[in-house]
Amino acid sequence: MPDGNDDGEIGRMDVRKPWIRYLAAIEPHRTALFHHCRYLARNVWDAEDLVQEAMLRGFANIALEDYDVSNWRAYLIRTATNLWIDRTRKARPLPLDGLPEAAAPGTAEMSVELRDGGKTLFSRLAPQERAALVLKEAGGFTLEEIAAMLETTTGAVKSALHRARTKLGEPENETPQNRPTEELIDKFVEAFNAGDFARLAALLLETVTAEVFALGTGRGREELQKPDRWLHACLYGHPGDEMPTRRAEKRIYLDEPIVVVWNEAEDGEKIEEIWRFSETEGAISYVRDYCACPEVIEEVARSMNLPSRVTSYRVHLRPPQD
Repeated sequence: MPDGNDDGEIGRMDVRKPWIRYLAAIEPHRTALFHHCRYLARNVWDAEDLVQEAMLRGFANIALEDYDVSNWRAYLIRTATNLWIDRTRKARPLPLDGLPEAAAPGTAEMSVELRDGGKTLFSRLAPQERAALVLKEAGGFTLEEIAAMLETTTGAVKSALHRARTKLGEPENETPQNRPTEELIDKFVEAFNAGDFARLAALLLETVTAEVFALGTGRGREELQKPDRWLHACLYGHPGDEMPTRRAEKRIYLDEPIVVVWNEAEDGEKIEEIWRFSETEGAISYVRDYCACPEVIEEVARSMNLPSRVTSYRVHLRPPQD
């Protein structure tokens, strides 16, 4: 697709260039954003979904906001908080499968309620109550800062905090949909480690979607087999790169079979990528690739006592040419 012309056509690179610069600008704040979303969301996967949604919404809003962003951390956290409140108001409260083991670096230590409440802390709080509690106890924001983020008064924040601390309850269980069978994941891992491109492709649904968080989405089995597309890049790397020395392994995390990808380096073999799949009619119908989600890789690997190695967006993005 062309990059645009004088008639007003918008090409892919017209949008991709500012998106890449935006990712580079907010990268120092991504960890703080993830940890905030991790306290709001019920598990690591939902936390990353919220991170990505907040990043996209923040990117779109910059062109519409009538002021310059002076505090990116607060801006992104406010965006994520408002998105979470809107989402939660439309659905019943959902359970929390577990909190991170410790507060995020650079933030206030968790209070006794947060540290000891564990899984039961947020399950029955109203959206604004939960958001206020997380911003105050995990984020370390002042009442005035929280009021500004939630677009309310300090008095309302105090009331929300008081209600939140009196409404702890037991979470409910949720059954995930389209969870892949271990048999399908075993077939994928075996074909990947054998370098069998045709067998890997045969495991994909014809209408499969592969989402590499923040970096791009590909649709269709035929499309994903092209050079520099998901399946081809996973097995052979990107054009111009050295052939990867990786192996895949099935692991069970939160009762779900996932694929962790090991890579050998000078300091030993470590996990560098995590993939999740959805299954439809015995084939892989959706791929979620967390290669550019360092906090997700670190948390999942740590929970399984596995070593990990993470990289920044700059490693995965092809920088635009000015």
